[in-house]
Amino acid sequence: MGKALPGNRQAAKIVVIGVGNLLLKDEGLGIHAAQELQKKDLPPGVEVIDGGVAGLGLLDLFEGAAKLVLIDAAEMKLKPGTVVRVSPENVKDLAGGGKFSAHDVGLMEVLDLARALGHCPEEVVILGIQPKEISWGTDLSPEVEAAIPRVVEMVMKEISLDFIATEVTEITENNKLIKEEKRAKP
Repeated sequence: MGKALPGNRQAAKIVVIGVGNLLLKDEGLGIHAAQELQKKDLPPGVEVIDGGVAGLGLLDLFEGAAKLVLIDAAEMKLKPGTVVRVSPENVKDLAGGGKFSAHDVGLMEVLDLARALGHCPEEVVILGIQPKEISWGTDLSPEVEAAIPRVVEMVMKEISLDFIATEVTEITENNKLIKEEKRAKP
């Protein structure tokens, strides 16, 4: 299981979970991003968690959260290091009918179960990063490593107290925005 970082538990808490396997190169990028977020001064009520490969164990980590931000390697058939901000409802479009997450129990299955149990946060944002290589090793590929600061920046924007999400899908390649669809938040 992952390590929970200090954070105030309030009714409107925000949970950020980086998931992945540190032993499978780029598959561990969610954990690397969570480690970078540990170094930041986070607003009250924000909890950053290393979700590792918890699978269904993730359910317990975000129960009671008003907002959930998930960071994971995602197979989207895009250029390695491409960062995508997407809602769970739009994941199938990006995955092209395939599996979005490389885990045995993927993020979408965990979110579906959370919804069925009534434990899903009101707002869920997924930051997916296209991996280059998922094989034995602990180093990130240069393309994915270069994307980590952008992921951290996007998370800091998501958790800022005055942030109102308008992006439905945001794709960032080489730290440049290449696609953005706008929608007013209800």
